[in-house]
Amino acid sequence: MKLAALLVVCVPALAWADEEPAPAPAEPAPEPAPEPAPAPVAEPLPPPTMEELAKDVDELYARQQELERDARRNKATREKVSTLWPLVHFITVYVDVGAFAVGGDGSGIRSDVGHLYFPQYMGRIPGQWVFMGDPLSTAINSLGEPSDTSDSREIPSDTINSEGRPSVVVNAVGLSIGKDIGHGFAVASLAQLLPRPEDTMLDIQLAYVSYRPSETMNLEIDAGKVDSVLGVEYRWQDAFHRLGVTPSLICRYTCGRPLGVRAQLTQGRLTTSATLTNGDNFQQLFEPDRELKANSLPTASGHVQWILPVGQGLELGVSGALGPQDGQPDTSVVQWHYGFDLRLKDLRGVDVAAEFVQGKQPGKTEMLPCDVAPCLTYKGAYVLVDRRVAPWFTPYVRIDWRSAVHTKGAEFVYESHTWRTTIGGQFEVTSRILGKLEYTFNRELGGIPEFPDDVLTSSIVVKTD
Repeated sequence: MKLAALLVVCVPALAWADEEPAPAPAEPAPEPAPEPAPAPVAEPLPPPTMEELAKDVDELYARQQELERDARRNKATREKVSTLWPLVHFITVYVDVGAFAVGGDGSGIRSDVGHLYFPQYMGRIPGQWVFMGDPLSTAINSLGEPSDTSDSREIPSDTINSEGRPSVVVNAVGLSIGKDIGHGFAVASLAQLLPRPEDTMLDIQLAYVSYRPSETMNLEIDAGKVDSVLGVEYRWQDAFHRLGVTPSLICRYTCGRPLGVRAQLTQGRLTTSATLTNGDNFQQLFEPDRELKANSLPTASGHVQWILPVGQGLELGVSGALGPQDGQPDTSVVQWHYGFDLRLKDLRGVDVAAEFVQGKQPGKTEMLPCDVAPCLTYKGAYVLVDRRVAPWFTPYVRIDWRSAVHTKGAEFVYESHTWRTTIGGQFEVTSRILGKLEYTFNRELGGIPEFPDDVLTSSIVVKTD
């Protein structure tokens, strides 16, 4: 009975377990996704206006100018580093070769025969020795050598002596040496060999010992045959530094390299320089006096310069010199000189240099005026403007003027009143190869008659590092 009852209970359950479950209801089909809306068609941009194009051109030009300024700054930095790294770059050799042609007889002076223009010298100085014009106005190279000196008595040696003939000349073969020897000391020198028609000259331009007493103070002291401190032109007077071929008319008073002691201190924007030298700062090439002067006292010179933040720097300077006049031992005969200078670096690619100077050598008289020591009064100025229009080409214009009277007893008098305009260009083939070409228009002032003395000159300077 129990088994029957168990079967009765289990059989219906087994039968229900064998039945298949009912299928799940089908899910509804998904609705199709809506098609994306078409992207809006952009309207075409209007063409740029002439003002917008001009603005773009100006921006591109300004960018090009900035890149050129950066290149010049990089070049200046490399040159500065090379001067401060004498252990590597301590020898430079250069050759300066030029060609020139000068109007007339090649000289910048004429004699006032008959005293037609300066009758005040009649009966005192023969007309043949009354000279009109500037004996150095027909310079043909960086040394300032004139093409010809004619009958000049002020310049004792006619080094070129072209007599008006065009010519090719080896201006100079130079050797520059500088080396740091430690403990703040260094040596530097510049020697030039000058092959000339009459003779070959050896010209020692620089030779000095330099000392920097402190690494934290920008002070340098030089002793020997040193640079001038008057004005700014002396800084680039050598052929491988000068932009053009020839110096200004006033370089003869400021570009000398006398024997003495020189000190220069720079603090921020202020630079002060001073020298005590054995004589004046005139160029020795055109000064017949010996470098070992008979002066009992030295000549003191100084220069103060302040830099303003204009372009890459606007340098404003004032300089002066005072000391016994060269050529005689009397210390009571005092000569003086003063000047103002300006140098603007890279204002939108333009560089400007300008100077004005004035000075006097009173001379000494026994019988005739200025017969013991010559008398000289002078003043002059120049303005030099250049602009680097391409990495390889820099044109320039220089205007300079000089008015001077130089007298020595009955031997000579020079009435020099000259205005010059020089146009030229420098071609930088590489940093070691420079080509220069310039033309100078000479004009006489102060009632002096015009005569042919314009100058066409050129130079190729090749140097090593």
